[in-house]
Order: sequence, then C-alpha cells, then structure tokens
Amino acid sequence: MQIHPSLMPDPGLSDLLTEYAGKVDSFFLSEIIRKAGGKGDIVRTADTLWPLFTTLDLVTEWVEGDLHLSKKPPSGTRVLTPAEAKKMEAFFGDPSLSPWISGCIHGYIEKKTGKSWDDPVVLQKIRRAILSQKEQYWKEGQEKRISYGKGYSVLGYLAYQAPVYLIQAEHLLYDLALRGLLKTSMRILDCGTGPGVVPLAVADFLGRLGGCSAEVYSIEQSGEFIEAFRHLTKTCIPPEIPVTIHPPIESDLTGIPRHCLPPSLDLIVYQNVLNEMTVTTAGEKGTMIREHARALSPEGTILLVEPADMANSMDLRTIAHQATSRELYLHAPCRFLWGTPCQPERCWSFVEKDPVRTTDLMEALSTGNDGYKFRNTDIKYSYALLRKTRPSWEPGTPLSPREYARLSTLQRHINRRINVGAVLMSGNIGDRNTYVFKICDGTTRRPVYAILPSYHISPWNEALLSIPYGTSVLFTSVLARFNPKYDAYNLLVSRESRVAPLAVKYSRMHARRKNPRGKKR
Repeated sequence: MQIHPSLMPDPGLSDLLTEYAGKVDSFFLSEIIRKAGGKGDIVRTADTLWPLFTTLDLVTEWVEGDLHLSKKPPSGTRVLTPAEAKKMEAFFGDPSLSPWISGCIHGYIEKKTGKSWDDPVVLQKIRRAILSQKEQYWKEGQEKRISYGKGYSVLGYLAYQAPVYLIQAEHLLYDLALRGLLKTSMRILDCGTGPGVVPLAVADFLGRLGGCSAEVYSIEQSGEFIEAFRHLTKTCIPPEIPVTIHPPIESDLTGIPRHCLPPSLDLIVYQNVLNEMTVTTAGEKGTMIREHARALSPEGTILLVEPADMANSMDLRTIAHQATSRELYLHAPCRFLWGTPCQPERCWSFVEKDPVRTTDLMEALSTGNDGYKFRNTDIKYSYALLRKTRPSWEPGTPLSPREYARLSTLQRHINRRINVGAVLMSGNIGDRNTYVFKICDGTTRRPVYAILPSYHISPWNEALLSIPYGTSVLFTSVLARFNPKYDAYNLLVSRESRVAPLAVKYSRMHARRKNPRGKKR
C-alpha cells in the first residue's frame, strides 16, 4: 500500500522526536517544530508523526492547542492470587449490577425526565423505546437501522441492554487477567462506547479486584449517548476506584483523525458496535481495526465482541479474519492445532455465562402480561482476541497426522472410529439428553459437532461437560458421521471414547518421559 507523501513524517521531525523521546521524560510538540525551523502547525504535525508516538512508547495530552508528550510509565502484569480468582468466580456465579451503577442510571433517568425513575409515564415510554430497539436488533444487513438520537432510546438502552453488557465486559476483563494480559496500569480505548458501558465496567471490575489502575479513552458519535456518558462517568464512580475516564472523542469510528487517537494503548475494545456499522463491509471493518491497532503497544490486546446470534457471530469471525495481518494475530478463542489458518465462512461460535440478576428498573418495567419482554438477563456473546505478538505454539501441537485426523478429512472416515484434536467452540447447545458441542481445529469449512448422549457418559469422557470454552481437547475413538440435513459432521462420543484437554494429556506424557516406568527416583 502506498502512503500519500503528505502523510509521511518529515525525516528531520522524526529524528528530532526520537532524540527528544530518548533524552527527556516530557516535552511539547511545539518544541520539536521550533527545533526543526518552525515549519508546520501542531495538528498537521501531530497527524504525520502519530505512528511514531506508539513506536517510541509515548503518551499524549492536548493542552491549550499544543500536544504534550511524555514517556509511558512502566507497568507490570497483574497476576491474580488463588483467593482473588475464587472471589471473582463467586461473583460471576451470580452476577449483579453494582448499586452505585444502578443508582447512577436511576439518577440520570430522573435528570433527563424531571420525574422519578419509576414514574408510570416514564416507564411506559422506556418500554416503547425497548420494543422499538428490539425490532431493529433482529434485522440483518442494511435493513438494520439502530439509532440513539432521542433521549428515551438511550434510557431504553440503559434499562435493557446495559446491565448485560456491563457484566459481559467484566467477564472479558477477568478472562484477560486469567490469560496474564491485565497490567497493573492500563491505557484502554473503547470504540463506540455508547453511554459508557465499558468504562463503567472497567471501573467496577478494577474496584472489585484492586491492585490495578486505568486510563480509559472512548469514541462515540451520538450526542445523546455522550450526554449520558458524561453524567454516568463524572458523578457516580466511587472516588477510591483508581480509574480516570476521559471525555469521549465525538467521531465516527471510520472517520476519526489519527491525531485524536491516544497512542501506546494496552487494550482496544469494540463491544457490540461492529454489527451496527451496517453500511461498512467486513473488509472495511478489518482495515479500520488494523489502522486503530497502530495505536496499540507491542504487548497490547484488541477485543472484538458481538451478540451470539448466528448472523452477528459469523460476521465477527469474518471481520477478525479480515483484520489479521503480519502485524496483528488472532489469539482466541481459535487455536490452529495444525498450524494452518481457518476459513470462517460458516463459523458460529459463542460463549454462555450465568445470567445477571434483574435490576430494580427491569422489575419495574416487567409488570403486566408482557413483562418478560423487558427482562434481559442472558449473557451470550461471541468474541475474538487479537494481539501484535504471534501466538505461541500450544504444547503438544502441531498434532501428529499418524495419531489424529484433521477435521477437513472427515469425509474419508465416515462410520469409522478415529482420534481428533480440536478446540471447544461452544458450551452445550443440545439438551440434558444429548449434549452437543461445536468443535474446530482450523482446517474444516463445514461445521463439526461432538455429540455425547447422556447414556454414553462415562468416567473417560465426562470431562467434556466441564471443559471451558476455547480449550484444546483430544478425542479418542469417536465415531464420524455426516448429517446431510445440516451439511455438517458429527463425532459421536460413546462409552469407549476418551476426552481430555490437550494440556492435561501433554503434561502426563511429559511426566512419563521424565520418569519412564520402572525407573527408580
């Protein structure tokens, strides 16, 4: 790709910036311009030098028309103790919105309407807004027209969508912590922040966890959402929580000037926003993500999160595939056990978590015969985790073709028992009589499902019922079948089949190699 000369950094400016960054802790961009002979204005220079800010590990702040630059403070990894992990698991087993967030939402409703949050007239208008939004959510492609241009559309969002999205975001932050990707000091950008759901989730999560601080930046184009954002993030966050939430950048995601993007980020989040960009193609979204990723520190992470329905989930896989490049790699939930990238045309995969408790506002909205329409507690989502570093090989991979069959070769093994390795790409999508799990090894174009009838559960295969989403799993002696109705493959797990996480089997094999049978210690 050729870069227009006007966007290329001047070599003299680049050298001066590099020199300053290596000598002083902080400086203004105007100093660089003066040193270079006083040519160019601040904004234009910031735009052309912007890629270097992250390369040099600099952070920026606009101060009275000038750009202040300073070295990004060092930050270590926030490692969870077993006690902290246990505390988090207990919370996520029965999650609820923190009282300070619920109270803040009530307060904003009262500020916006001039009436009590549970006033019957207010509740009825919120109900209408929720029903209108739900009608649009289920449309696909360019027929989907989701707008938050009126006050009650935002109140409907806060009442119905926000509680689930808040807890969902906290799940994702917890997952980052378990992966060792949470830092003691974080710089976060939330793209399409809405009323500030992700910033509030960051504050709530870090307040619960402790030992972490964050600066949160965001982008939003809706004026009504920005008004709600300012109220929710300025007046409600407990002062003891070490989170700084900056005012949102008012812009469309595809048109934001580069110099407005904060550099040297540790985390960029796109939560439930890509599906609302209905006039933008998957390829254009992938290009946008790659451009934003230039603001990501070398050890930074990008989270793409979308609803769990088939259309949005499959679109997410395509967008993630389009976003990957030589400088941006897919890390989760997909793992390519044979070392080959996948072709995600028909990849429907999602996570399901324990439901969130209904809020007081949901309960007030849910009176009457149609009350169920205003309760939203299920947490189901699809996600992709991208990073600038190459994913490391998982121990035990690539798999041996002498021991395991690729899922792309299942047509050769119909009605035969085989061994396969795959990543668990769903929870149980069957029922208690027949457990069904989507699996993938990165080689197949057709969907593949592991099927475990309840009467075939045994001590050797019951691990399948509790293995976490995204785990690499080895299946031994499973029967391959083809389902022409759904154009998919089924692998029947029977009593004689064995199922175990790849990491468990690898560790056992490694232990046996270190201590062969009969060898005395």
